[in-house]
Amino acid sequence: MHGLENDFVIIDNRDFTFEKDPKLIRKVSDRRLGVGCDQLILIETSKENIADARILIFNSDGSEAETCGNATRCVGKLLIEEKKLNNVLIDTKGGLLDVELEKNGNITVDMGLVKFDWRDVPLSKAVHPNNLGLNYKYLNNGFALNVGNPHVVFFSKSSFSDREIEDDCLLLSKSKLFPQGVNINIANVVSHQHIKLKVYERGSGFTKSCGSGACATLVAAHKLGMCETKATVSMDGGDLCIEFMDDDHVIMSGPVQFSFNGEIDSTF
Repeated sequence: MHGLENDFVIIDNRDFTFEKDPKLIRKVSDRRLGVGCDQLILIETSKENIADARILIFNSDGSEAETCGNATRCVGKLLIEEKKLNNVLIDTKGGLLDVELEKNGNITVDMGLVKFDWRDVPLSKAVHPNNLGLNYKYLNNGFALNVGNPHVVFFSKSSFSDREIEDDCLLLSKSKLFPQGVNINIANVVSHQHIKLKVYERGSGFTKSCGSGACATLVAAHKLGMCETKATVSMDGGDLCIEFMDDDHVIMSGPVQFSFNGEIDSTF
C-alpha cells in the first residue's frame, strides 16, 4: 500500500510469524532484490486488547521507528474494512492513534500530542528546540519537535533538489545532537494555508511523502507565525491536510492506495 507514494510492505503478523530480522527486512525492502518499500509494517494483536491492532514499523535499513502517519492510515483502512467500522484505534510505539474514515474516502489519523521539550524530542543537550542554531551549507537553524518520532524542520524561500541537500542531510542524520536519529524536513511556506515540503526520513532517505513530517512542519510553521493552524502540505507524492488543534494534538488527512497483494518466501 502507499499513502501519497510513501510505500509500505504490510504483513499481517496476527496469523503468521515474520521474523523481525534486520537483514531480512532490508532484503524485503530492497527495490532491486526484494519487494521494495520505504518501510515494512507488521500488524500484530494489541497487548491486553487496548486497541484494534498493534503495528511495528521498520525502516528500509532494518531499524525500527516509533510511528508513521501514512503507514498508520494504510493499516487503518485495512482494519476499518476488516471490522466494518468507521474508526479504529492502533497501538504504536509512539502512542495510541485514532484512525477514521472520512465521507470523501480519505483516511484521517490523530497523531497525538506534539512534544516540544528538548528532552522529549529527544536532543542530547538543553538547547531551545525552535532555533537549534545549526549551520550547514543549505540547512540552517532548525526547529526540533516530536510527533510520535523525532523531527527537525528547516524553512527556506528556495527549493532544493535532493542532490543539493543530500550531503547536509547525511551529516545531520549522524549528528550527536539527535541521539535517536531524526527525520529531516525542508519546507517552503507558500502562503498561510499552503506549504511545500521535502523529507529525508530517518532510516529510509528521501521519500515521496511523510505524514509525520507534514505534521511536524505545519506545527513548526504555525509556532513561528508563518501559517494558520490548518494548511495543505504538498510533497512530491501529493497533498495532505494538516490541522494543529487547541489541545496540541495534530490531525492528518489524505488518501491511501492499495497496490497489490502477494506471498513472499521469507527464506529467499
